[in-house]
Amino acid sequence: MVRALLASVLLLALGAYASSEYDYVSYAGYKAIRATITTEEQVSVIEKMGMDVWSHDSVATMDDLTINVNPEQLAALESLDVQYHVLNHDVGASIAAEREELLHREATPLQPQFGVAMNATAPAWYNSYHTAAEIFQYLQTMANSFPSLMKYTASIGTTVNNNPIPALVITGTSGNNKKKVFVQGGQHAREWVGPATVVFLIESLVANYSKNDQFGRDAKELMDTTEFYVVPLLNVDGYLFSWSSNRLWRKNRRLVSGTSTYGVDLNRNWDGANWCNLGASKTPSSDTYCGPNAFSEPETQASTRWFKANGPYAGSIDYHSYSQLMLRPWGHVNTPPADEARLKQLGDGYAAAIRSYSSRVYRSIPSFQLYYTTGTASDNWKWTSGVNSPLSYTVELRPPEGDSAGFQLPANQIAPNCAENWAAFVYFVKDIKA
Repeated sequence: MVRALLASVLLLALGAYASSEYDYVSYAGYKAIRATITTEEQVSVIEKMGMDVWSHDSVATMDDLTINVNPEQLAALESLDVQYHVLNHDVGASIAAEREELLHREATPLQPQFGVAMNATAPAWYNSYHTAAEIFQYLQTMANSFPSLMKYTASIGTTVNNNPIPALVITGTSGNNKKKVFVQGGQHAREWVGPATVVFLIESLVANYSKNDQFGRDAKELMDTTEFYVVPLLNVDGYLFSWSSNRLWRKNRRLVSGTSTYGVDLNRNWDGANWCNLGASKTPSSDTYCGPNAFSEPETQASTRWFKANGPYAGSIDYHSYSQLMLRPWGHVNTPPADEARLKQLGDGYAAAIRSYSSRVYRSIPSFQLYYTTGTASDNWKWTSGVNSPLSYTVELRPPEGDSAGFQLPANQIAPNCAENWAAFVYFVKDIKA
């Protein structure tokens, strides 16, 4: 019973600053802790006090949670004899240091020198995180540099705040009867390494297509057998807000009708079985607020419209962070899909490719084994596509579960994270069939 409640708490943690539109959230005095939760009373306090639960280890003997807590919340846990250790003694200082680093980073070159090497060296662009405007300019410049391989669409729809949502179609100049693969990133605003990884995959495909080395041969094989449909950053508004006002913001920037609360969790807003039942909340202040109805948000509407217009797909991946996971359907039930054996084989292979490349350990599991949830993109892609359903996954990137970095993966890990996922992506695309 405690485990079931913990799954709910992980996904229902209340956003303490959801109503703040302009003030920058400092997180002064906050600590990231790793806590072992053993009683329903402890679960209840976490939920009632709106603690920000970052991650959950589903395979631990006890229920270990990473929680971002203020002094009052920590005292409440201590009063209940919760056993914990501190991962980050000053979350606010970490955020301030990251902001200072971003202010002093080198300017992004207007004419990037594209190209990624498999020895984990990468263009300087991957030495830092980038604003939404910089990401889209980088992709537009890349498309202009490789017009026969890459089509950049400036907008497949607009966000709540009327920002355009770009998308790309990428494929080689040779080959017929190509399979299709759908890739998406940036549903959750604070997960900055997600869009960075998607951009890296795009660059790896197009900039190395004509190179005569193993990296180039892989890129050419993928491009000549596959059409890639890519939404690199879906939650544009939330991503902007995570840069300007709240580094740990998760949702979009919808002002919920009749409230002063902002945000719908886009990855609980996709239609699916038992929508907004398990692992999602109907409370607007929750970080997993699913919205008034499935596809209520213009962002999910735009992505699903583009998904359906260009399918069917052989495979699909939605990139998130963090915990180093390869998650497959289903999230809402422990009954596996009919093609569970194939889904497991491909997911296990993705994780094995990363381990072979970098020795990093990614766990390949059904989503429900982490926690039950509904309204996610990867389950929707599987659930709504019928006999043409893709082999569909959610990838949780670096850092690993229980790491002190949390959502602030250090910038010097961006390129290594991307490179190991390129190795796995090569395996993934080669292994699936049209």
